[in-house]
Amino acid sequence: MAISQRLVDPSPEIRVPISYSWQDSYRAALLETDWAKMVELVQAAESEIHKRRLQLSKDQNGTQEEREAVVNALNGLRVLRMDASAWRERQNLSRI
Repeated sequence: MAISQRLVDPSPEIRVPISYSWQDSYRAALLETDWAKMVELVQAAESEIHKRRLQLSKDQNGTQEEREAVVNALNGLRVLRMDASAWRERQNLSRI
């Protein structure tokens, strides 16, 4: 096989990174390192994602990929919320 043949991607489709309107707030919650701020950012991200999820259920403009990304993001935020709650409990116990 010639070198030029090995360098060509056989896939006919071009993949472009997709960005959704709710991703910035989701990313902010994921990247926050201050647990006290994280709770607020998780709530804001959940709110934006739920609004988009409602839009997706009303109209058919969204893609299956976005629907899956919404579910995955909400699952990730649920884990962050539980972690932040556990942190808050530890903080309250250490004050006693």
